[in-house]
Amino acid sequence: MATNEGETLTPKSNFLARALRYVLCSKLPQARLALGLIASSSLVTQAQTVTLACPQGFNNIDAPINPAILMASLKSIPNPILPKDPTTGARTLRADLTNYVADLTSAIQLGKALFWDMQAGSDDRTSCATCHHSAGVDVRSRNQINPGPDKLWSPLSGTEAILSSTNFPFTDLNASPRRNTDNIAGSQGVRKNTYSSLDRTKGTEVVKSVKDTVFNLKGINTRQVTVRNASTTINSVFNHRLFHDGRSQPDFNGVNHLGYRDKAAKVWAVSTGAVPYSVDIKIPNAALASQAVAPIVNDVEMSATGRTLPDVGAKLLLRKPLGFQAVSTNDSVLGPIADNTAGVGLKLSYASLIQKSFKPMWWNSTKSVTLNKKSYSMMEANFSLYWGIAIMLYEATLVSDESPMDQYLASRTFTRLPDGTLESTGNEALLDPVIARFAKDGIALDRATILRGLRLFELPVAPAPSYPVPMDANTLSPRNGAGCIACHLGAETTSASIRNLTGPGIEPGDTAFKSAGFDLRMERMFSYLGFDPRGPLTPVPIGTDMITVDSSTYTIKVGSVAGNPVNPAIALPIVTYDSGWYNIGVRPTAEDIGLGGLDPSGLPLSWTEFLQKTLPDSRVVKIPGGGITSQCTPPGSLPGTPFYPEVLNPYTGFPLLSGPLLPTEATGVAGSFKAPGLRNVELTGPYFHNGGKATLAQVLEFYDMGGDFANATKSPLLVPLMFSADQSKSLLAFLVSLTDERVLFQKAPFDHPQLFIPNGASPTNAANDQLLEVPAVGSQGGPILSRFLGLNPFK
Repeated sequence: MATNEGETLTPKSNFLARALRYVLCSKLPQARLALGLIASSSLVTQAQTVTLACPQGFNNIDAPINPAILMASLKSIPNPILPKDPTTGARTLRADLTNYVADLTSAIQLGKALFWDMQAGSDDRTSCATCHHSAGVDVRSRNQINPGPDKLWSPLSGTEAILSSTNFPFTDLNASPRRNTDNIAGSQGVRKNTYSSLDRTKGTEVVKSVKDTVFNLKGINTRQVTVRNASTTINSVFNHRLFHDGRSQPDFNGVNHLGYRDKAAKVWAVSTGAVPYSVDIKIPNAALASQAVAPIVNDVEMSATGRTLPDVGAKLLLRKPLGFQAVSTNDSVLGPIADNTAGVGLKLSYASLIQKSFKPMWWNSTKSVTLNKKSYSMMEANFSLYWGIAIMLYEATLVSDESPMDQYLASRTFTRLPDGTLESTGNEALLDPVIARFAKDGIALDRATILRGLRLFELPVAPAPSYPVPMDANTLSPRNGAGCIACHLGAETTSASIRNLTGPGIEPGDTAFKSAGFDLRMERMFSYLGFDPRGPLTPVPIGTDMITVDSSTYTIKVGSVAGNPVNPAIALPIVTYDSGWYNIGVRPTAEDIGLGGLDPSGLPLSWTEFLQKTLPDSRVVKIPGGGITSQCTPPGSLPGTPFYPEVLNPYTGFPLLSGPLLPTEATGVAGSFKAPGLRNVELTGPYFHNGGKATLAQVLEFYDMGGDFANATKSPLLVPLMFSADQSKSLLAFLVSLTDERVLFQKAPFDHPQLFIPNGASPTNAANDQLLEVPAVGSQGGPILSRFLGLNPFK
């Protein structure tokens, strides 16, 4: 029997290994794998196919499991845009951004003004904040429905439908009567218009109404509604890409959301007194800026069709910033420049704010610039650059890292018990504010319940053959949990974070993979995990003791189970996907292909499929992947010594599924959406990309059932968890402990100017709006925010 020798790498686990095998991914120095290797060709000829035998069995493990990745306070994570000075702890500007920004304080002021200014919309009513006005999301309930792919309003009552708790969940295939609608709870944007010109004498847009056959009331256009639910802006600074489908690229080109994909995108620079010249810029890890420049010119969300960001600049440079809106003198950002005399807007113009915020090379010219046969000033032509960077800097301040759970996690320490499990201790009194808050609503929580929820969140699902999960609701240290942290990874609670995908990584082994040139933005995984009739999460049948591996094609077959040859051998389905984006079966994939879609040039949004299609040879990209665990023990071990290594490819030393991206290998990206962060999730309903769940309890029921639809690319980890009532309450208690009371009470940095938000058409004239006022709030905060429809998250 041959053996592999050498240090076992600490691999980046695939999606399966994240949820089930955390303990197996820890570093095992100089570990020997006692695997029978019978090569079909010799190593001299670079053989790719081997047979691996393990008499004790693959993936038949019932051992204590601890997570290698634990939840942590968000305070422990550096801000990717505004890092702290290592000496003073003061907020600073990331070094590369100093090429653009002259004064950070002014740039944040500019960004906040642009984000909240209703004048930015073609209708002078719609700002970025319109769809992100409450805990970073949209909680309006009237005219918020898109009819969905089938274009039918049923079962809701049309464009002016008023949502209520009885409409949710949109999908419940076990209800009687059955619920199954493709309607979408989105956000109302603008009425359908085309842009003609700007009246520069009045600073008003000239637009022409276009008949809307979908969003209308008795022939009068009403506000269009987006096809996806609005994501929260809070903590979005930690995301590598933005939007549910990831179309907002991490590199900002200064013009649009497409980053490197748009080779023609150019901004304007100038030497003192010279004519502006075009320049190609790409700012890394700036998805916030890429995202910001998309809705402002989107003809459903904020803009008349055909309007450009230079057109927006031409308009706003003629307007008083926030000219229709009150600004608190105590506003944490805008207070010092609020126009107290007029009672609305700011004392400084947008031109002044731009000049203070950005270096002269990006605005200091009196020469005009021609774009699309139209003449603009340099400041107008570069307005997309200012818009993206300034709003990014403002949104980078919106970090909610002071929730009761964050404070508890910062106090937590760990002790390794004799049985190998971890015991954690911390200052539990830090959780009391959330207990007191819910007590006022008659909901009884306690510290033990919240901490059980934390452990269920952190601990992985039990491996075969003990599925369904034997979670113990009566102890603070259960052996197994719900595996939520598999996708809601690290302190950011999302595996789609900058740190996980392009930074130092979060999982054990990321450093080893990065050092070996692997691309952490993608992973390769087993796509079928249900060989046992009870549905355990295992890629091989229980008792498998021999497999064959062809690492040139990632073909793995089961050749023997419990000593009995399998003929024909069982092929294990394998796919590659974009890390952080998952199909979880919210709706049928055909209704919204998500990450499986295309950008405006017809190229895939998915990194995996983009590289397959655009590279001359995609094999230059190496993809991390996990493998299969075995119970084989190292030579010389004492009898009965358990050993649970991940099986490594004998030719590469990496787990079986790690290696080059093949040009034609199968992908699992269709219908996938970004794993969202979970802080303040109590306040960010309705949930999922279609807004189809109204409460956290409905979301948890969805996961308890293993998703609503068995899509072909659905993650195999979405399995029924069969929660007890105590377990459900514990997880919900944990989730509400993630609410930062500064967000809840709109305290700095979450304070804001006054805002008037459209809430459906006027009952007397459908061409007019009903408006809701969001009052200006200063740094000390204001009224407590309401949950969506005021619903109880536990019901």
